[in-house]
Formats: sequence, C-alpha cells, structure tokens
Amino acid sequence: MRTTHVIAAAAAILAAPGAAHAQAVSFSKDIVPMLREQCVKCHGAKAPQAGFSVISFAAIDKGGRGGKVLAPKAADSRLIKYLEGTLKPQMPIGAPMKKEQIARFKAWVDQGSKTDVPADTIVINETTIPAVKIPKIALRVPVLPQAAALAWSKDNKILALGTYQVVRLVDPSNGSTIRELKGHTDVVHDLRFSPDATKLAAAGGPPAQQGEIKIWEVATGKLLQTITGHTDFIYSCSWSPDNKNIASASYDKSIKIWDVEKATEIKTLKDHADAVYAVAYNPAGNLLASGSADRSVKVWDVAAGKRLYTLSGHGDIVFSLSWNAAGNQITSTGADRTVRTWNVNPQNGNQARNVTGHEKSVNEVCYSPDGSLMATASDDKSVVIWNAGNGSKKHTLGSQPDSMLSVAFSGDNKQLAVGSFDGTVRIYNVEDGKLVSTVIDLPKAPEPKPTAKVEPVKVEQAKPALVK
Repeated sequence: MRTTHVIAAAAAILAAPGAAHAQAVSFSKDIVPMLREQCVKCHGAKAPQAGFSVISFAAIDKGGRGGKVLAPKAADSRLIKYLEGTLKPQMPIGAPMKKEQIARFKAWVDQGSKTDVPADTIVINETTIPAVKIPKIALRVPVLPQAAALAWSKDNKILALGTYQVVRLVDPSNGSTIRELKGHTDVVHDLRFSPDATKLAAAGGPPAQQGEIKIWEVATGKLLQTITGHTDFIYSCSWSPDNKNIASASYDKSIKIWDVEKATEIKTLKDHADAVYAVAYNPAGNLLASGSADRSVKVWDVAAGKRLYTLSGHGDIVFSLSWNAAGNQITSTGADRTVRTWNVNPQNGNQARNVTGHEKSVNEVCYSPDGSLMATASDDKSVVIWNAGNGSKKHTLGSQPDSMLSVAFSGDNKQLAVGSFDGTVRIYNVEDGKLVSTVIDLPKAPEPKPTAKVEPVKVEQAKPALVK
C-alpha cells in the first residue's frame, strides 16, 4: 500500500505544471531552437546587437558589451532579466517569449548552463536564399521608375523626385522639368535639401555593393561630391543643422556620419542587428535617431558617437522616422502598420502615442515645416494627414494608384506631394485634402487595333454528275 502511494505521488509531481523543467534541459534540443526562432535575427554572426551573439555556446558564455549574461543562478542572470523585462528593453524586442519558454531558459541556467555540444560548435548557421527563376513578361506600356523619394525646397519653387538613376527637379506650379540630375548607380532612396537650401543630397547605391550619396548644387545642377563607403545601399540620409555633416543609414546595418566638404567618414555607429532604414538629426544637431529592421528606434549622442537608449515597441521593421519642429518628439512608422510618437531627450525616451490608420505597412512619415501636421504613406494605397498635437486624422487621401512610398510638405505647409511605386506623383491641398495637380501620370495603354474585316468565302456547290 505504501509503495502504491509513493508511485502515485511521484506521478502527480511529474504531471504537475513546470515539472518538465525539473528534468535536465538540453542546450541543443531545448535552448537552440528558441534562439534560432527568436534571437538570432538581432544576435547573429554579423554585427550582433550590443556585441552579443547566440550562434554558439561559447558566444553566449562570452556575453556582450555589457558583460556576462549567464550566472550560477537564473535570478542573477542578465539573460533572464532581459527575457523577463526587468532589464530594458525586454527581449526579443517587440515580441516577448512565452512564460513557458522563459521558464525553460531559467531551468537551464539554474542547472548550470550546460552544453551538450562542443562549446565552439556553430549551432545556428547563416541561411541562404534559394535562386528564383523570374519569367519574362512582355510590357504593353512603358514602365515608370518608382517615385521612391520626394523633397520640397523651402521657397516652394522646386520639387525634387528621386527615381531609378535620376533625380528630377520639377516646377510644382506647372509640372515642368527644370533639370535632370543623372549618374546615380541605382534607385535614389532618399532626397534632402541642405538647411541653407543651396545643396541637395541624393542617397542610394547598388545593392550588396556600396552606398552612395551625391551632393548637387541646387542653383546650377553641378555635382559637388560623391560620397561612398557603405558595403550596401543607403536608405536614408540627414543633414546636420550647420550644413557641414551628413548621416547615412544603410542596409549593411550601420550608420555613418560624413564630412560633406571632404567627402570623408567621421564616425561609424553600430548597434542595430539588421538593416537600418531611417536616420535623422534633431533640430539642435546634438542627437541622431535611427530606425531598423530589428524593430527598434535608437537615439544617439552625435559628438560621442554613442547610443544613448533604445525605444522598443514596434512589432516589425521600422521604415521611417521624423523629428518634430521642437525636437522633443520623434514619430516612427513601419511594417507593423502603427504610427508611434515618442518623447525624447538626451537622458531617456518613452512612448507618447500609438495610433493606427493604415491597413498595411507605413513606408514614410514626415512632419510639416511648422510641426503642426504629419503625413504618412502606406502600402494600402493611401496617404494620411495627421494633426501632430493629438494624433487625430485630418484627411485620408485614398484611391491612390499603387503602394505609396514618399511624401513631402511644401515649405509654406500648404501642399503635400505624394509619390507612388508605379511612378505617379500628385500634389494635394493640405487644408481640404483636394487634388491640386498630377505632376507625373502613368503612360496610357495603346488603343486596341481594329480587327481586319474578313470577307466570307464563297463556295460553289458542285453539280451532281450525270449517271448514264
């Protein structure tokens, strides 16, 4: 009878919640799958965030720039504190682990953080992208290059449009082309007029080769500088308020600050674990903000080249960000369809507002020059104009022809230019949201050729043969 009670009690213990974690936790079978699924994107072999990599037990045991992450007890482990959120930002950023997954990590640490494979064995390898065979499809009409970037001059006289290998300077009053700035190696992903309005920076470059920024003289169209240095193309650039430097954000996961006159690199900022899509100086020029595919917004001390803190909350890629005119707030947008506004200062930051107004990815956000409005462009074929003070909608410019990539306010805050993936560019009145003009429109499909009239063929019926 006593034996029976002992067996029943043991069975009850094993069946109890969490009993599985009393058993030995396997590094290769239990821990590695969770690292592969949720951690390696930010902490892989290439530019791991905070210098912490999870590709091997040795890398985990080494820790990162903040020191060791493992400890004899789970309660003292920085790894567990980040997973539970007692250390910020909570990891993984935007999508915390489930309680049972964290419990498994804690059990592993409490059991001595043991490995059942050689410490230096790479347990998470780099993945490869399979080749895709693309079919050839005949086009019925010419294809316009995407309107990937827009910038409006302060005096309202020039609307700059970045497309494939060309920047077009357009007179927004009549849509006529003032001049074309040619020679870019690929798509121009960002355009920025310098604070003194004398120069235009155009950022892009050939994918997987290098980043490129061309600096043009606005008055003459003369090429002043070509800045290269990244190992992949540049998504975003931003002028310092004194016109001397320019920051660039690249698909190679880094941010660089350049001396414009000398076309030389001043600093490289590395802390993002994935492609950096957005970078922007604050109006004072002492802070820099960046947004990345690692789902984070980071704020940097420009002079020191040091990350001050990370703003976490986005659940997917951060595509764009913009500072308000006062320099005390950043608004960021991305693939999670949210528009998030953050309170920021040199010491810390926090989320002030999170609103939704799009059904798909939000590709770009910008503030009006006076800071009273914001505009967002989305893959859902719409543009929204927002009241910056409270995050309410002012206008929704729907029924756009394709995914919307770019938006730019005029210098007097009265008009908004919007650019589409199909190459069309339109200008709207900010006050009432009505269409003012179509600067670039799609080519019209050719009229179908009339079919040739076919005369019926006359067939004479054969006469019957005489039968003798």
